[in-house]
Amino acid sequence: MKKQQIPLKNSLLLLLTATIWGISFVAQSEGGDAVGAFTFNATRNLIGSLVLIPVIFLLSRLNLSGKAVNRSSASEGNIFSRNRTLILGGVSCGVCLCLASNFQQVGISYTSVGKAGFITACYIVIVPILGLFMKKKCSPFIWIAVILSLCGLYLLCLTP
Repeated sequence: MKKQQIPLKNSLLLLLTATIWGISFVAQSEGGDAVGAFTFNATRNLIGSLVLIPVIFLLSRLNLSGKAVNRSSASEGNIFSRNRTLILGGVSCGVCLCLASNFQQVGISYTSVGKAGFITACYIVIVPILGLFMKKKCSPFIWIAVILSLCGLYLLCLTP
């Protein structure tokens, strides 16, 4: 079996994603300076919600048209009791996301955009560390990358 090459299109899409992610820190910095951190985050999340609501309804409608709906099972029991775990997980994730994005937005006002981007990108260091607690092994290359990331974070945050 031949090793498949990554198409140029995929590489360009990955580059586009990284570019948009990097540019967003500049927009966050400028937006936070103009209207304040919490107003910026509230407006950003409101716009995201307004975009997602029609998508949710469209996907729900497409899903219902493709499947037969069993009305008797849908009416049994309270929807909140059946989806308690899903709702609690969603609320927990929402609270964590709210706190993280607000801390990041406030932090951007106290540091440069480059430092904020690098510190945010260091979330990749958390994955192998959490993996230790879940008894997952990582290759030595991953640990070298973690050490280099932490060294870069230290050098970036060190004030001369």
